[in-house]
Amino acid sequence: MLVSSDKEPGIHYRSQVVERTTALLNIWMHPRFQLDITRGSHQLGPTEIRVLWFLGSLGSATAAELADAGGIGAPAISKAVTKLDAAGLVSRHVHPVDGRARLLHLTDAGRELAQQIYDVGDAMAAEILADWDERDVEALGALLDRFVTGAERFSRRLRSARD
Repeated sequence: MLVSSDKEPGIHYRSQVVERTTALLNIWMHPRFQLDITRGSHQLGPTEIRVLWFLGSLGSATAAELADAGGIGAPAISKAVTKLDAAGLVSRHVHPVDGRARLLHLTDAGRELAQQIYDVGDAMAAEILADWDERDVEALGALLDRFVTGAERFSRRLRSARD
């Protein structure tokens, strides 16, 4: 974790919820953690791992949709998809509505590796929550659902204000 200098006070969130959520995201999205998740499979980099994660969640997507979902530039997505395709982890098919676009799908090997990524998340939660009371775990899940729903609503409102 980064520590602010003694010379200059660090900028921080006033909300403990946002600060701790950000800390969790920093752990989960750190390139080293993502590489550890896949245990070096297929010599994939963080962008390729994120593409697998997103396709695992979305089922299929265009490169533009992946770039938007991950906040990743189109050139980086294109390189990642090319590498994943060469490794036999994704396949490209003509988009059923837009013949110019390609719809990306996980292959069986890609689904297996994506599931491995999700399994690590489940294992992490199981380990962290192992000594928690079941009611606390259920309460956390319900509260996170409410928080995520509110965050999605806030995000849509920001986007519509910008557009």
